[in-house]
Amino acid sequence: MFAKSNRSNFLTWIETGIELNEDTSPAEDPPDEFLFVWACGFELAIGLVGLTIAWVVGFDARAYIDRIDEIAWRSIAIQSGIGVLAAIPMLIVIALLMKIPHESISAIKRLSENPTMKVLLSLSRAELLMLSICAGIGEELAFRGCLLPWLTALQDPTATTINPFTVGDSFQLANPSLLATAVLFSSIAFGMLHPITKLYVLVATLMGIYFAMLLVVTDSLLVPIVAHAAYDAVQFLMAKREEEAEQAQTATE
Repeated sequence: MFAKSNRSNFLTWIETGIELNEDTSPAEDPPDEFLFVWACGFELAIGLVGLTIAWVVGFDARAYIDRIDEIAWRSIAIQSGIGVLAAIPMLIVIALLMKIPHESISAIKRLSENPTMKVLLSLSRAELLMLSICAGIGEELAFRGCLLPWLTALQDPTATTINPFTVGDSFQLANPSLLATAVLFSSIAFGMLHPITKLYVLVATLMGIYFAMLLVVTDSLLVPIVAHAAYDAVQFLMAKREEEAEQAQTATE
């Protein structure tokens, strides 16, 4: 049970579109077929909001994604591989974090018994993979595709600081202090999207900084999208496997 809590509690719970906390107890479980559509739709809607805000402001939130007519499959494969590898440190850190004997950790572990989480894990593996992909696309478009470049490109209204960066440029051209501020604020906003517990908000914020640095270093939004999706997918699939093992064990007793 401890191993199951380690993994299932650090799934991206907000991906169901339902705010959960330790005291949340839904009156009834939503039907599986509606949960899957709702969860995927919620994640993609976050990305749509990011695209819309960027369009209104005057730039494209897809600026750091290769256009279809410019796709080089070797480059896509390399960026995707980097994204997958980038998910590994997060998985290790979270696994170690969950071993710390602290009340804030225990509070997150207790959320594993929430009915909504159990219904979520009743989805098929293919559905959980699709949900992970939608989360990676939607949330990264909004926070790393829209918010981070937008904040990085803001000009000083007093004109005391010259900002040579515009959206679409390499982040190497950005003013270091403005870039650091943009990374911090966009990551805090990302953390606030996951209001499960205070610790969870902090961890999500740190993950946001990590995803942001992946974009800054590679100038590719595909890298954090894949890293985000890969992290969620591994967590979902491991939690589902352990849930099924627990159910099988209970059935034999």
